[in-house]
Amino acid sequence: MSQGYTPPRRAPRKKLKMPLFGNLGSGNSGQGEQVDWGGKNFTKLVFIVGTLGLLAQMFLPNLWAEKMYDTQSEILDLDLDGSIRKKYTDATNPNDVHYILVVKQKDGTRRKLDLHKADPVFFDQVAVPQRLKKTPGSLDVLVTRFSKLDTTIKIRFLP
Repeated sequence: MSQGYTPPRRAPRKKLKMPLFGNLGSGNSGQGEQVDWGGKNFTKLVFIVGTLGLLAQMFLPNLWAEKMYDTQSEILDLDLDGSIRKKYTDATNPNDVHYILVVKQKDGTRRKLDLHKADPVFFDQVAVPQRLKKTPGSLDVLVTRFSKLDTTIKIRFLP
């Protein structure tokens, strides 16, 4: 038999490298290159990042939470002069329905009122575009409406 033509062998192609991970996962184990996972401090780095993530989950929601005005004394001492931005109910427990109003003050701050201990008549009579004006020490709220005359509504708390 005759010898057929065999092309000369060429060197193997270089393996592709990812920009941040280098040659992680490429190459053979017999090449002698060892994958460096960040050296000796890799486990410390993973532990620190995990701990920071856990602490952030525990403490950041409490720091970012808005103050909720829900007792009679807090609402009595509250000074309101702004418009209603949100009005919703939290009825996850049917025995304890929370009526929540979010009022944006003229100075830009937000007040969150939870009227779960109050009579829901006040909550039913106000709507989102209306403006509220309340002085501290009084439960009378002046409601500025666009289609009707301004009305004073009293917040009554249930015993």
